[in-house]
Amino acid sequence: MDKNTILCYCKNISLEDIFRVIDNGASTTIEILDATGAGTSCGRCIDRIEDVIESIIEKK
Repeated sequence: MDKNTILCYCKNISLEDIFRVIDNGASTTIEILDATGAGTSCGRCIDRIEDVIESIIEKK
């Protein structure tokens, strides 16, 4: 998946945005969603974002 891949279309949140908040200390789904605003409109992206977050955190 490219870093510019949009994960949340409502808020235009990309994979790079997710990486940035994780690098800044966010480690839970709630912290990441709060920091980015992702998932706060329609919520359809939350499952996709959770899958990405799990794969990123597992690699650390």
